Amino acid sequence: MDEEIDLMKLVIEVDDELIREGVEPFQRPLAACIRIAQRLQPRSSFSLQSDPLFNAVNHMYSELYRSSDLHIPPLHVGAFMFRDVFFPLRIPVIYGSPAINPVDFLADIPETQKRWLFTDKQSGLAFFDQVIDLMDFVYGLNDLEKTGQLPDKTVEWWYLAKQQLEAAAATVLGSFNKHAVIQNCCISTELLLKGALIAKGIDEKTLASKKHGYGHNLEKLVDKTAGQLPNFDTATVLLVVKQLPDYVKSRYVANDFSRLVLGSFLMNTQFIGGEILRHFSDRSFRSNFTAATDNIWNLSHRTFPKPTK
Repeated sequence: MDEEIDLMKLVIEVDDELIREGVEPFQRPLAACIRIAQRLQPRSSFSLQSDPLFNAVNHMYSELYRSSDLHIPPLHVGAFMFRDVFFPLRIPVIYGSPAINPVDFLADIPETQKRWLFTDKQSGLAFFDQVIDLMDFVYGLNDLEKTGQLPDKTVEWWYLAKQQLEAAAATVLGSFNKHAVIQNCCISTELLLKGALIAKGIDEKTLASKKHGYGHNLEKLVDKTAGQLPNFDTATVLLVVKQLPDYVKSRYVANDFSRLVLGSFLMNTQFIGGEILRHFSDRSFRSNFTAATDNIWNLSHRTFPKPTK
């Protein structure tokens, strides 16, 4: 007679192994099922749709973890500020060429708040601008990593900038004290600009040099970047960079900025991410959205950050 199997115990044991191997939570139900099947019935095969073992393991994972832990994570989680509250902006993993409704990126937001947001036309237009910037940034970076056409250091620094942006979004979305956003935005902006300059042939040693006009001076980095990218929106990028505190000094000063100001720092930096990547990738979601828009939401022109004349 076969020994009775404690499947829950086995699932947890295999889950521990997968954690040590660095397998992501959303990948573990299937990975665990395959590993358990190989232990119980070596060289066997099963169908995911009807296999009792797969269904049982999947059910146990649904009891052990939150559903959000088991879903495929978005490519990026940013944030959008409406009035002085922050909404998560989840940029999804998109396959094929489906119709995209940017409003769906607003996760866990009551319908009343959504209607309120889009009743205010300027807020609605700013929301669409932020979606476009994040889509251009995240998908542009994803494309460029695959092509291998840019220096590895450029892609690495842009991914580090992405991490800083996600950290800033996590802070405004969940932390009582949100001032860490300042450093996140300063570091992200510097990495974005320097990544572009490396792509144009400027070496790291030169980028670290104040003598050559680089270092941590964001305004000078914008000027240097503008010299390399003829169609760069220099005026708007310079406008938003001038609003950021000094990167070095801000590390040692307890600033007391309002929620509105901190939210602007983050959204401005999300804009810079999109603006930089547009010059290196073939992504331009504004043209895609414009083609399907109506007279109410004309997305042909940017409204946030407010362009300079």
